[in-house]
Amino acid sequence: MEHSSNPLKMEMEMTESEHVIVEIPINRPVNNDNIRSVAMEWVDCLTGKATTKSNEREQHMEKVPPLLLKSEKGRRNSECYEPAVVSLGPYHHNRPALAQAEKYKLITLEEYSLSTGKTIGTLYNMVFEVVHDARKCYIDGSTDDYSDHEFNQMMLRDACFILLYIERMPCGHTNIFLNNEYLGAIGFANIKRDLLLLENQIPFVVLEVLLKLKFPKDKGEEVLNKFFNYLNYGEVMIRKDKKVLEYKRPLHLLELYRSYFISLPTKDKALHEKFNYVKRNRAFASVTELKGRWIFLRCTSDDSTSDMEFNPYICYGEFMLARRAVCPYTKAIYLNMIAYEMCPHTPTDLRISTYIRVMKSLIIQRDDVKELRRNNILIHSLDSDEEVVKMYDEFEVPAVNYYMFNQLRLGIERLNESRYKTWGAELITDYFGSPWKTVGVLVAAAILVTSFLQTYCAIKQGN
Repeated sequence: MEHSSNPLKMEMEMTESEHVIVEIPINRPVNNDNIRSVAMEWVDCLTGKATTKSNEREQHMEKVPPLLLKSEKGRRNSECYEPAVVSLGPYHHNRPALAQAEKYKLITLEEYSLSTGKTIGTLYNMVFEVVHDARKCYIDGSTDDYSDHEFNQMMLRDACFILLYIERMPCGHTNIFLNNEYLGAIGFANIKRDLLLLENQIPFVVLEVLLKLKFPKDKGEEVLNKFFNYLNYGEVMIRKDKKVLEYKRPLHLLELYRSYFISLPTKDKALHEKFNYVKRNRAFASVTELKGRWIFLRCTSDDSTSDMEFNPYICYGEFMLARRAVCPYTKAIYLNMIAYEMCPHTPTDLRISTYIRVMKSLIIQRDDVKELRRNNILIHSLDSDEEVVKMYDEFEVPAVNYYMFNQLRLGIERLNESRYKTWGAELITDYFGSPWKTVGVLVAAAILVTSFLQTYCAIKQGN
């Protein structure tokens, strides 16, 4: 690759051992204004500036990139991209295995109509006003088999199904559990997973129309916040609400949840810092290894604007992580957010992929999960801590935002460069890491001192 005189170097980590360096010449003249605009947009994305910026290019409801399914892990995870109970949108519509949910949608349509005080015909007409915009959101040819009437019916049923679920599920509404009889308990439990699959989305413009019909704007945002809190932190967590619709209209629910998940972008502190590319293959140490170096995991505060942050101090460091809940469906949700970030025409800062790549490095064994739980960073409802380790091991992260990844890693490496800190940390970890180790060291020291005194006294008496 030919080097320009003043390039902005950004690197994207492709795997643990392979890397691609993307060089974007920010000062070189470009004939096509659109190409330059796209290039600068990627610069902003990769450096954490464009998480919430408007994307002027047309986006589509993408499918899972085929390359994600070609690796061994990708093939094992393939079922995580397919709906288990309910289809939403045209990509998996009319699949025989999902037929029971289609009957259930008719019930939720009627329930949503009654809750708004409007007739189903009124709801149909309101959605029909945006049906043309909604159809354009899908990949060319994927909606050709549906007339406007059929497509509008699909959008209406799916939107009412989604909105009724996200309104009632976090608060344990009585009706939502009574509806288990239509899908069964295990089927109903899988809806949360199916709602956030990449290929199982409907345009947010449709959800927005029906949401505004039932709720004022602030109340509608409150409904979305409560549902996302439920996904992020578990049903027992109380978390300050965020403004989920403060910026541009999202393409779909998965994109909106991703924006909520990653918090607001942090400010650039060292955009033009010279990175040490020799060390780029080195990943993070695990939680227990970091603790042995006096780098402790801490949970971020509720008002923090960063989901990952490293704070160095004189003799130790703090690795700040946002609190997250892990349940049996977290794997599928995370994989679909990674797939979204890997799709074309969706330039993002790869924050989800970067977060998961960091967690893969941190979680290697059961003790790592135990330490995260002890610090209230990770809450899980899996069968055991080993299941959490296994889940993160199954993730394949093709690319990360190297700028963000490297900022965290550089902070850790700089702290470790001070050898006296490392020696002190190793001394305390090896000999004072637990009460029993401390007692053992003290007993050994006492025996050593006693032996020395006895020997000294014996020599003195002999003289």
